[in-house]
Amino acid sequence: MRLSIEILVVCCFCAIANLNANAQNSAIDSLRLSVLRMPDDTLKVIQLAKISKEYSKNQVDTAVRLGNKALWLAQELDYLYGEAYSYFILGIVYNYSNEYKQAVESLKKAYALFDTLDNKPYQARALNSLGNVYKRKGDLTLATESYIQSLNISKEISDTIVISAVYNNIAGLYGMMGEYDKALEYQMQNLELKRQMNFKHRIPVSLMNIGNTYRAKKNYSMALNYYNQALELSDDIENKHEKSLLLYNIAQVYVETERYDIAKQYYINSVTLAREVGNKEQLARSLKGHGEVLCETGNFKEGEQCLLEGYTLAQEIGSLTMQRSLTSKLQVIYRDQQQYQKSLAYFEIYNELKDSILNIEKMKEIAALEQHYEADKREQQIAFLEKEQQVQELELAKSEAESKQKSFQRNVLVLLLVLTFGVVFYYIRTSKKRKRLNQLLIKQNKKITEQRTEIVKQNDALVESNKTKDRLFQIIAHDLRSPLVSMDSITQLIPYWVEEQDYESLKKLSSTLELSLQNVLSLIDNLLNWALNQQGKFPYSPENLNLKENISEAVEVYKPIAEIKNINLKFSYAKSVVVFADRNMLFTIMRNLLNNAIKFTPENGEIEVGIESNAQFAKVWVKDSGVGIPEAKQEKVFEIANGKEKGTKGEVGKGLGLFFCKEFVNMNNGDIYLESHENKGTTITFTLPLFNIEKN
Repeated sequence: MRLSIEILVVCCFCAIANLNANAQNSAIDSLRLSVLRMPDDTLKVIQLAKISKEYSKNQVDTAVRLGNKALWLAQELDYLYGEAYSYFILGIVYNYSNEYKQAVESLKKAYALFDTLDNKPYQARALNSLGNVYKRKGDLTLATESYIQSLNISKEISDTIVISAVYNNIAGLYGMMGEYDKALEYQMQNLELKRQMNFKHRIPVSLMNIGNTYRAKKNYSMALNYYNQALELSDDIENKHEKSLLLYNIAQVYVETERYDIAKQYYINSVTLAREVGNKEQLARSLKGHGEVLCETGNFKEGEQCLLEGYTLAQEIGSLTMQRSLTSKLQVIYRDQQQYQKSLAYFEIYNELKDSILNIEKMKEIAALEQHYEADKREQQIAFLEKEQQVQELELAKSEAESKQKSFQRNVLVLLLVLTFGVVFYYIRTSKKRKRLNQLLIKQNKKITEQRTEIVKQNDALVESNKTKDRLFQIIAHDLRSPLVSMDSITQLIPYWVEEQDYESLKKLSSTLELSLQNVLSLIDNLLNWALNQQGKFPYSPENLNLKENISEAVEVYKPIAEIKNINLKFSYAKSVVVFADRNMLFTIMRNLLNNAIKFTPENGEIEVGIESNAQFAKVWVKDSGVGIPEAKQEKVFEIANGKEKGTKGEVGKGLGLFFCKEFVNMNNGDIYLESHENKGTTITFTLPLFNIEKN
């Protein structure tokens, strides 16, 4: 029963973490899609590189792909700054993924290009990032050299932001080597710089770093002094991740001095902050510390919960070191509690983790040895080449001495050769001139042929356009006149039926008149839309629209018309969604679809309008129980002036409505398709993109 509860707790934490991760991924994915839709210009290069850096935190493959896309586009545009910036970002991405060789190569290329552009700020940044790569590789000498170069350039241009970052990195480097006094020297310089520049929001972080160094020296009083200074300024720490870390560090001091009750409260505060901001790594670290203190003070139950939650988080973030530390602690406390089965299970996990970490460290050592071997090999090659060059210089001196003895003979031969080359040159020049003339004639003939082909294409397009216009004129001449003649006849009958007081006939006449008017208005709207579309002046103003409200408005307009034929027009939807589309185009699409559905649905039939949605698009369908469309005509149903089909009461289709439906759906970044069977009805479905709330 107890194990089931533990599993339930772990599942809850995983679910919460997945929700947060999905939200962050959705935001960055939306931003990526927006950038990819941008035109291929210099701005897109920079935005692609920045998005690449964002993806490096959790999707390295995508980050590398976007970084290389930015690099390729910069090279295509001959955009030197964009190429340098793309290499710079790729270096950072490769460093995140532990691909140190590619990281070093990319950052060196970035530095060289920034040097060509005389862009000293980014030269300093590239060198600083290069130092970070060398530090992660364990090559501390090259890391120090890169940091010092970056520091010198930053001081030359007074770039205080980079100076501060390099001070911090050099201090961290000396801390890794155990040279704490040198680390403190650079940390103090960094603190003084931040105070001079009034970087209030960064001063607490510097104070915390100094406290960390004193804690490493076991000077706990000085460590607490600087930690407390940082805590007094903690309201100025905008980054709650850093405040959580500060509280954790203070707790660590009290643990190391065995003041567990004080440490416990600082751990609790650190856990609360880390949980609030969703920092899994810091939360796992703080939970581990809190769990150890609770177990140390005899509160095994709560301590066990903290350690189990920390272990789950360590698994999620893939931290083998943290998992090893937590499983080691869990194995010990279960053993002390005489829960030997659990202790053995975590002991086995601990051994597996230890072996995995050992293998990784061995692989790193092998990679380092391979790099040293390659470096030695290059040095040997350089030495060999230098010796070879010396031999070549000696041979060159000997040949020069011999050449002096033969100068006279050479001069005579040269004179003869000059005369010979003169004749040959004249011949070649004349021949090349003839070839150029022939090539020019060939190019002109090719150009004339291409122009003729283009003229033929334009003529074919013009003929097709004229055919379309002729068809439209036929529609105007026949289909616009027919309903008007019908309306004229109806209006002549109205006085007669009024005089006869035959109100039932009048009611039928009014329904017929309404259908005729609806057909005339539909035809006129479509003809006006066609005219605007041909001129390229159709207004397109997309906005965020409540799809349910707009569809409902169109359905309400056509309900009275459907009732004339006793057609049941109903509207169903799962939930209300927001789309990004042009309101007028959406209404025109729905008007044409509903008009067609009513026209080709017999009396007592049924029409259903519905809405569904997924993560990216909303789907709208209009389904009728009408006469359907023959299979042979379905392929051309969305083409202009496709022909005329009579409705169930003699209504005539004009061949324009579905054409404009497709045009307007495509203009709104959607798609439209149909499914139809003769005498079984037709379903026409179109999609529209969802409105991006975060971006807009």
